[in-house]
Amino acid sequence: MKKAVLMTKALILIITSICFNISIVKAAEPDGPDMLITLEDALEHHLILKIKTSLKGKTAYDKQIRNDLTKFYQERDRKPIWFENDKLTKQANLIIKEIKNGTEYGMNVKDIKFPSNSLIEGTSEQKADAELMMSRAVIEYARRAKGGQLIPQKISRALDNKPEYLEPMKVLNAVASSTDLKEIFKGFQPKHKQFWALKEQLDLIRNATGSLKPIVKIPAGSVIRPYDRHPHIALLRKRLNVLVPTKNGKPLYPEDSYDSDLIKAVKKFQAYNNIRATGIVNKTTRARLNKGKPNREAQILANMERWRWVPTEFGNYHVRVNIPEYLVRVVKNDTIIHQERVVTGKIRHATPTFSDEMETVVLNPYWNVPQSIIWNEMNGVAPKGYESRVVNGRVFIRQPPGPRNALGRVKFLFPNKHSVYLHDTPSKSLFNRRTRAFSHGCVRVRDPLKLAEVLLAGEGFNRKSINARVAARRNQHIPLKTKIPVHLTYFTMWVNDDGKVNYFNDIYSHDKKVIAALNGRPLGLEPKQRIRKRPKVVKKKPKPQNFYTLFFN
Repeated sequence: MKKAVLMTKALILIITSICFNISIVKAAEPDGPDMLITLEDALEHHLILKIKTSLKGKTAYDKQIRNDLTKFYQERDRKPIWFENDKLTKQANLIIKEIKNGTEYGMNVKDIKFPSNSLIEGTSEQKADAELMMSRAVIEYARRAKGGQLIPQKISRALDNKPEYLEPMKVLNAVASSTDLKEIFKGFQPKHKQFWALKEQLDLIRNATGSLKPIVKIPAGSVIRPYDRHPHIALLRKRLNVLVPTKNGKPLYPEDSYDSDLIKAVKKFQAYNNIRATGIVNKTTRARLNKGKPNREAQILANMERWRWVPTEFGNYHVRVNIPEYLVRVVKNDTIIHQERVVTGKIRHATPTFSDEMETVVLNPYWNVPQSIIWNEMNGVAPKGYESRVVNGRVFIRQPPGPRNALGRVKFLFPNKHSVYLHDTPSKSLFNRRTRAFSHGCVRVRDPLKLAEVLLAGEGFNRKSINARVAARRNQHIPLKTKIPVHLTYFTMWVNDDGKVNYFNDIYSHDKKVIAALNGRPLGLEPKQRIRKRPKVVKKKPKPQNFYTLFFN
């Protein structure tokens, strides 16, 4: 034991002596440098190291940011570009100003961070943090401007857009070398005409002057019909600012009379608020009158955000469905060449938003029944006239072509994971409804043969040849030589060329969800649709047979 202690002490003395001698040698080295590397060298080292170690995220875009930042600084010999002599450059200060001005484009930029003076004036490691913080602010602004501030799939299961992001390298190069930063940052925004029309509406609302007066409340009461006399009509006049006409300074009739001018004002109010414009003041109209003006600014911001999610280009020739508007349009060179009413999904079977390409037009289609309908509505049993088969224990049911087929005479295929497409329907009466959310998610077209005629014109078909093929009642697939872009969109506002704004019902509450998420209070995803499983059939065990059960049961 004592030997071990002595040996340990000796070893410590040897190590101490070696270290001491080394320090003497180092100190005695003639003309030795005060620092092993300069502050500039340390900054260059930390810049690349921090890109690799500090920037988190596993998405493809996160990886692209890391790669592009590394390349960006390597091409500049790892030198900082946003500050010099412990101060931000003039270019950097202008960039910060433009990023903060992102609110003009409906963006939330309050949480984008900029380097403080203490970081810029600090150690080499802190300077590296400051430099990267500035570069990340530029990239983050461009990402939000072009691809949105939210991830659609985290807002709703029915929002499946794939936003496109600008390449970080191109963004940094453009900003670093720009002499007109205002135009560069404006150029990061979507190019779509409707986005800029909404931006104009946002400016109008934000620039409106004058204090808002408290609205006049209409108490609960009986239904008020056109030309009625009712004590609440006087309040209704004040609420809508409609005075009784006068002659020689005297009113022509009492203010509790429901006259034609007031009827027009009520109908206009109802139409503006997506209420059936009857002029009848019932419980629904009273509630809307008492609620005051809708928050149009928030609605504009929600629609501008969704414009950031759609593809940069819709295509010179494309098909576009606006779900809340219940319309499908065929657009060629920015001109609508065909428009038709559609039926979209019920609230619990919401038609998803996404973009794809139409590949095939199918005449006299089969309807392959989705598993959710097979089990939730058919209980796993094929109705009369349907075909069924079992593959690997799974039940598949389809409806043959015919006059009663759920898809009608034609369907337009753009293969997607949602199994959603445009198609005909035998239920034509639903197209006369103002609200047309009745399907299981697919888009039903009122006159699909006309749509087929428009889309197949370039394939050598006309209405006569299409009708002949349909009349044959034979299932036929017509592949398109040139695929047609299809966009299923959700916009509750649309600005006409004359500046008039059309409003549509937020049928799936996407406005509400997007507004909440933009304000930092996401509502969470709706529950998944469950497919009811087919109950297991338990075979009863045969009862033991004896003389009594054989003859008397």
